[in-house]
Amino acid sequence: MSDTAHPPIPRHALVAALVCVAASYIYFLIFAEFALIELAKPMADGRLRWLMGTLAVGGVTGSLLAARWFRYERYARAVGTGFRACGAAAAFALLAKSWLMMMLAALCVGIGLGWLTVTLVSGLRGVLGGKRLGLWAGVSTGSAYAICNLPWVFEASPATQTIFAALVAIGGAFAAIWLDLTEPPRSETRDYEPAVTWFWLAALLALVWLDSAAFYIIQHTEPLRAATWAGAWTLGGNAAMHLLAAIAAGLLIDRRGAPAVVVLAFAVLATACTWLGDGVKHALGVEVLYTAGVSLYSTALITYPAHGGRPWLSARVYALAGWVGSGLGIGLAQDLHQVPPWFVGLAGLLVVGALAARWTWLRRTVVNAAVVLLTLSVAGSATLSSLSAAEAGDPSIALGRRVYVAEGCIHCHSQYVRPQVGADVERWGPVRSLSDSLLERPPLFGNRRQGPDLTQVGNRRTPEWNRLHLMHPQRISPGSRMPAYDYLFRPGDPRGDALVAYLASLGASTLAERLSQAAGWNPAPTFALPNTIQLRQTGQAWFSRLCSPCHGVSGHGDGPLASALSQKPTDFRQPLWRHLPEGLSPEAREAVLARIIKFGLPGTAMAGREYLDDVTVVSLARAVEAFYGARRPPP
Repeated sequence: MSDTAHPPIPRHALVAALVCVAASYIYFLIFAEFALIELAKPMADGRLRWLMGTLAVGGVTGSLLAARWFRYERYARAVGTGFRACGAAAAFALLAKSWLMMMLAALCVGIGLGWLTVTLVSGLRGVLGGKRLGLWAGVSTGSAYAICNLPWVFEASPATQTIFAALVAIGGAFAAIWLDLTEPPRSETRDYEPAVTWFWLAALLALVWLDSAAFYIIQHTEPLRAATWAGAWTLGGNAAMHLLAAIAAGLLIDRRGAPAVVVLAFAVLATACTWLGDGVKHALGVEVLYTAGVSLYSTALITYPAHGGRPWLSARVYALAGWVGSGLGIGLAQDLHQVPPWFVGLAGLLVVGALAARWTWLRRTVVNAAVVLLTLSVAGSATLSSLSAAEAGDPSIALGRRVYVAEGCIHCHSQYVRPQVGADVERWGPVRSLSDSLLERPPLFGNRRQGPDLTQVGNRRTPEWNRLHLMHPQRISPGSRMPAYDYLFRPGDPRGDALVAYLASLGASTLAERLSQAAGWNPAPTFALPNTIQLRQTGQAWFSRLCSPCHGVSGHGDGPLASALSQKPTDFRQPLWRHLPEGLSPEAREAVLARIIKFGLPGTAMAGREYLDDVTVVSLARAVEAFYGARRPPP
């Protein structure tokens, strides 16, 4: 994350900020996430999820209130208010003697902690500056985790932990007095663009969810607890690892940015959750990995919203990623004694996918995918008034258009002949008005041009050809990358016939214009090549690849697809050809053959090869001429 110049940090403000961050984390870790639950268990009677839900509701409410009332000039006072509210809520929870009072205490804890975290983090960059914000966040976060792992804190009774948390909150309220805040500069990198912040939110939510679930499972599965947090030496090692990992994360954030730390945190945390097992069989030292992963992402959880300096962004991060993520993790893990692999897999998809989507090109792809999904829902409920005239008159065409969208044809095929691109007009047919395309719901311009444009495909391909091509694309067009859609033509499935009808409707009204265009085409006059044998050999190779499926290798009209066609392909050994007039000169004959090869024969299964260059088209024409030269004499 980039940074701008910032004046020297007053020492008292630096110390106060470190104490406040550490105090808020200690309160959350040792009390809100642990001791409060233990205090409520004796009176929960199976209703612990309700307590967690109430805590989350309070946290979300406090976060939103903090963002609504955030003012830089009241920063220190607002942080102090948050700490005092947290201390009072802890005392209330300790005194609660009924389930209703405990639920009310949980609500107060959530509101106080939500207010405190959003307020504190939103102004943190104004206190610490941006240059070493990651380092200071790592020091305070690591210190909080280290303190919570000290044996006399970690192994204390829930009541003692609650008292300790209340005292820490009081200390945070005193430290807040010395917070020295000026108007903080806001980071303007792409990570704070409105769309990108939601991807960050998803990644952080996944990490909080995974960690909260793992923590609850470890704490409530005795073999896991004994293997991970039993004994002074183990707890001391965990404390040291928390501190070192958090400082390392802060330094890495200052140098490389938070994304690298988030991905590293997931990799470490996922490995630890996978190796934890059930406590009986687990990898030696896995607790070290777990503590490191937690400190890594926790540091990023502070620095990302703090760098932004945006109260509403902080509110979203802590309301959704923090409170909702933590509540979901603990709620789903209550009956588990081992971290399920699907927990880890789902979290990984969210983290990696969300951070990858920060890049503009991938974000555009995600948006396009969302548009396609929205298009499908709109198309499913569209009325006939939103369809073209052909679709309104024929329900099968309307269904075919929906199938076209649903099967993702727009990802490879465009439906827009570009008027400024001469090759488009020659290959795909007459230009269609842009305004006509925009009237469609939705417009089907297409994402990429990996396959032929289909704007006028109805006057270039017959329904018979389209059907065979949809069912067996590689047999009809050797080398094609198009997948087969034969499943659309299963008995009783109307989608295949509807799709064929829709394709036939595209450009049906421009057939005369297309025929006129084809009749006026001639190959470029650059083919009086001296090496005609080599050119003919090239044509024979193309004929074997493109034409032999119908016409046969020897041109007898007996290719493997011939029997599937309603009209037998021309036998080039016969003296008379159906579509070649008699009495033409060799040059005119070659031109007619080249025209047929280029544009096909509308109304027949003979499809054109519009995409071939003129040299290839003429080489194919000469290969066909060679068959005619070897024709059998007439009977």
